[in-house]
Formats: sequence, C-alpha cells, structure tokens
Amino acid sequence: MESKLEEILSEGLENRFARHLANAQLTRDWVKKHGFELFAQEGYASISLTCVKNTRNIDVSALNKWLKQSKNAIIDGGYGKIKGSTFRISHMGDETPESIAELLGWLDEGLAAL
Repeated sequence: MESKLEEILSEGLENRFARHLANAQLTRDWVKKHGFELFAQEGYASISLTCVKNTRNIDVSALNKWLKQSKNAIIDGGYGKIKGSTFRISHMGDETPESIAELLGWLDEGLAAL
C-alpha cells in the first residue's frame, strides 16, 4: 500500500483525477459512437468506470470470452438484475488514455468477431 500511495502522490491527486476523467471521456465517446447508451443519468456518471446500457443487445458473455481468449482482458458483464443488459468498463487506477484506447480497439475487434 505504501508504494501505491507513493505513486499516487508522485503523480499528484489533481493529475490522477484529470487522467481518470480523460479516460472516462474516451470511453463515453466510444459508447455513443458505437450505438450504446450510458446507464447513468446525465450528471451522475462516475469517473472511475462507465456502465453501458446494452442497447445493441450484444452477447456480453461471448464478447468477454473473446476478449479473454484473444487479448487476455475482460470487462465487467454487469451484475444482479442488470447483468447482460449492461456492461462496465473500468478506467481508473493506473489506466492511461493509451491503455483505454487499446481496450476500446479490442472491443471493436470483438464486436466485429461476434
């Protein structure tokens, strides 16, 4: 924990929050561009993850299986009553705009493969 706190403080809290917000915006732009909708109402979205309404009715578990097998990555398939009708993309922690862009590109590949 001490080393992670050192990383956070070295980056600076404001810089870290700004990076998380930039990651969130990249993700939200991808969501809208690909015909999905945001689950959270306007003004209530988190900067740490994006919950996506599965308005295209894709098979989220098949997409996750493809991601895991071909890219060694996963997204959250939703939970409880909204499992499958939503999915979540995390963009906090050490994620960068570059790593988020890479994940979004993989999602494009996975959607095309389904």
